[in-house]
Amino acid sequence: MARDPFEMNGHKLHWQLERVNAWMKGEAIAPLYIDMGITMSCNINCKYCYYAVPENQHADRIPIDALTRFLRDAAEIGVKAVGFLGDGEPTLHPEVYEAVAAGKAAGLDMAIATNGVLLKPERLPGFLADLTWIRFTLSVGESDRYHQVMGGRPKTFEKVVKNIRHCVEIKKAEELSTTIGIQMVLIDECVDQIVPLAKLGRELGVDYVVVKQCSQKENIVQENRLPAYDAFEPIYREAESFAAPGYNVIVKRLKMGKTGRCYDRCHGTSFLPQITGRGDVYCCGNFFGDKRFHIGSIVEKSFKDIVAGERYRQVMEAVRTTVNVHKECGIGCRQNEINEFLWELKSPPPHVNFV
Repeated sequence: MARDPFEMNGHKLHWQLERVNAWMKGEAIAPLYIDMGITMSCNINCKYCYYAVPENQHADRIPIDALTRFLRDAAEIGVKAVGFLGDGEPTLHPEVYEAVAAGKAAGLDMAIATNGVLLKPERLPGFLADLTWIRFTLSVGESDRYHQVMGGRPKTFEKVVKNIRHCVEIKKAEELSTTIGIQMVLIDECVDQIVPLAKLGRELGVDYVVVKQCSQKENIVQENRLPAYDAFEPIYREAESFAAPGYNVIVKRLKMGKTGRCYDRCHGTSFLPQITGRGDVYCCGNFFGDKRFHIGSIVEKSFKDIVAGERYRQVMEAVRTTVNVHKECGIGCRQNEINEFLWELKSPPPHVNFV
């Protein structure tokens, strides 16, 4: 099994022990990291995405003044990183470049996941310099398969590839530390694209290609799920053979097909809440739209006030005490590995001094 230098199969709380220790003592803590959308719409139609159904497509987006205020607030209360990763396509937001710059200026590590279609070449040098990492969602390695899996035309695939190549060129020319990656969401229709994508990533000079599970969401068509990810182990091995110094091919085996949980309570949302593309704060993405777990809106209220408020405390407590993680939470939970770690801390074995 190839090494995963980015710890994509796990979590990084080992490097955040000060915050973990405060949480263990029962202190109120600020989140470490926030996944969020900044728009509610997308320009392509990926088969595995819950935004591929009309009822999930909206024109809503977070206004830039609310977004920049949120980023300043987040940094001030101790949030360390923000990723524009969820809901719609973030580059549909007309001020996405300004928002990333504002987050960086506030002292946050910033990241973005994008389909790569709408990137503006003239904005990329500054944009990449402000990002800790950029990840392109590209689940095929051949242009003639782009429509079947991602809903776009072959020429759209070529445009994305051109944009990725341009990002790599800028990174090298400007000697940036920005990590550039490509992500495949694995469904039946793209199994045969794992190896071509691994080859393409090496050709483009990105830092990694990652193959991940298809997370459960209520509107994803059920037949798009793979019944047994381990059946494709020979394909994974072939793809990993294209890894090279500075180029990683990562298969998220540990998360693939993981449906059971070793913990009975969710603690991870205290470290990683999530925000919708219209600015609504929730404990996690699994409960987007569920009024029980809606905390507030960064459009209507300061994020500092939201986190310090009674509603925030009530919702986080409700998650910990009322949610049945074995029945109510989706497959591929974003906080799963965090929860495994925290559950073990809360439930130590006998003889802990015998290390």
